[in-house]
Amino acid sequence: MLFVLNINFFFFFVFILFFLVGLMFHLYQLSLLLTYNFFFMNSCNFSLIFLLDWLSLMFLSVVFLISGCVFLYSLGYMSGDSYVIRFYFLVFLFVCSMFFLIMMPDLMCLILGWDGLGLVSYCLVIYYQSDVSLSSGYLTLFINRLGDLFLILSICWCMNYGCWHYFYLFTFDNLNIYMIFFLILACLTKSAQFPFSSWLPAAMAAPTPVSSLVHSSTLVTAGVYLIIRFSKFLSSDFIFFLINLSLLTVLLSGFGALYENDLSKIIAFSTMGQLSFMIFSIVMGSHYLGFIHLLIHAIFKSLLFLCSGIFISLLMGSQDIRNMGNLGLQSPLISSCFLISLFSLCGVPFYSGFFSKDLIIELVVLSEINFFYLLIFFFSIYLTLVYSFRLFYFLFICKINFMIFNLIDNKYMKVSCLFLLFMSIIFGSCQFWLLDLCYVNVFDEYYKFLIIFFFIYFFIYFNVFTMLNMNLSSFIVYFLSQMWFLPFFSSTFIVSKFFNKSNFLFSLIDLGWTEYLVFTTIYNLIKNLNMHLDSLHLNSLKMYMLSYLMFIFFILMI
Repeated sequence: MLFVLNINFFFFFVFILFFLVGLMFHLYQLSLLLTYNFFFMNSCNFSLIFLLDWLSLMFLSVVFLISGCVFLYSLGYMSGDSYVIRFYFLVFLFVCSMFFLIMMPDLMCLILGWDGLGLVSYCLVIYYQSDVSLSSGYLTLFINRLGDLFLILSICWCMNYGCWHYFYLFTFDNLNIYMIFFLILACLTKSAQFPFSSWLPAAMAAPTPVSSLVHSSTLVTAGVYLIIRFSKFLSSDFIFFLINLSLLTVLLSGFGALYENDLSKIIAFSTMGQLSFMIFSIVMGSHYLGFIHLLIHAIFKSLLFLCSGIFISLLMGSQDIRNMGNLGLQSPLISSCFLISLFSLCGVPFYSGFFSKDLIIELVVLSEINFFYLLIFFFSIYLTLVYSFRLFYFLFICKINFMIFNLIDNKYMKVSCLFLLFMSIIFGSCQFWLLDLCYVNVFDEYYKFLIIFFFIYFFIYFNVFTMLNMNLSSFIVYFLSQMWFLPFFSSTFIVSKFFNKSNFLFSLIDLGWTEYLVFTTIYNLIKNLNMHLDSLHLNSLKMYMLSYLMFIFFILMI
């Protein structure tokens, strides 16, 4: 416990230090390169480079803040676990991997942190050692390794420029189209965008502190961070490609959260939608706003995960929101934290999420964009409002069902939630006050009523389908609730053929007549030959006579 508390104090100290230094770097437009040369060989310089600018320092400060809160939260949540030391070391390795990913501007060194995130996340997803955790871990590892493959291919194309440092690549006006394409695919796999979205809800099999750390501030935002770094090389074709994929992911996550009953998976779908929201704002030309929203989202989404973990532990492991209810009276403090983070997710004035989300909406309205894309964008905001209200209704308005409330009072869990609550309230406004970002609110009144229009239209639409009682409606509900069948196509559809073939070969060879006729016969033959050789070896007279006869035979042959 003392070791973890020291880690917490260290992380909070580093958060304050990096935030202040990053603020100074932004105000004075500074960048710093720290280089450590290992050795020279044949005019090749093997060095380790760290890039310090306001982007990396701000992002790393938020990572250390959330990591410190997660370590403090884990003292209460993971107490009594037999392998809690392994859990702490895995989380610490996760933070180290994120440090390498953020601070190293070298693609060859960056892949150490990139691959380390995927490997440690697999170890954390299978932490509980159940069949569900194993299958979820395999899916997470498979898609993340696919992203590693795309990044390696991008590094191979980068060899044509003679350097792997991407700050050197910024001196070019444009880069190879294949390199940027593979880099974008790697970012899409890491950030769980369509069609690589199925692993993020499956990764909820990990402990709740891991979900807070992995799926709010580190693993899933790594792809968005890399897109921000290479945003100047996004041509019109890539922008069109990313706009379509981000809007598809927003619809996928919104409908998935609307029909999901697992509390952790609903928050995971929400994370997926907010990542698409960030990518959409980046490709629309404002990568600074996307980055600010990334930082603010990491704060309130980690608070949302931690509060949901307390609710799950209080309800003795039940994650079904239909079994929850009346939580405001049972746990008012954590319920207040949950509601404030939910308000930030919806963009309610004047919480943290409002400051970045409202400006992104205004950016989209004022830009030259297709009206169809604009409607989908506003419809995604409507879906965020609907599934947030659905969460509020099931958790705080409905009566509690089937479960007995288990009162747990742990000060470490409450302190971490209260600290993130304080940051969720003030962090958004502090970002815009301290960074001196010159954005002006010029929102037109016409667009303020779009959400109300969507609400009325779809209320009538769903009532019509309910009155007609069409079978098509039930299929649509099933299609939307199953993530458009993405989990089937990304796991069962691909690996089932290999599993069926391996099962057939196992039945034919290991469990069939082939083993008896071939392997058993060879085994008995080798066994008998070995027995005869042992008997000859143990009898020295026979060996002497045999060697003598062989010697005479060779002489006569010569």
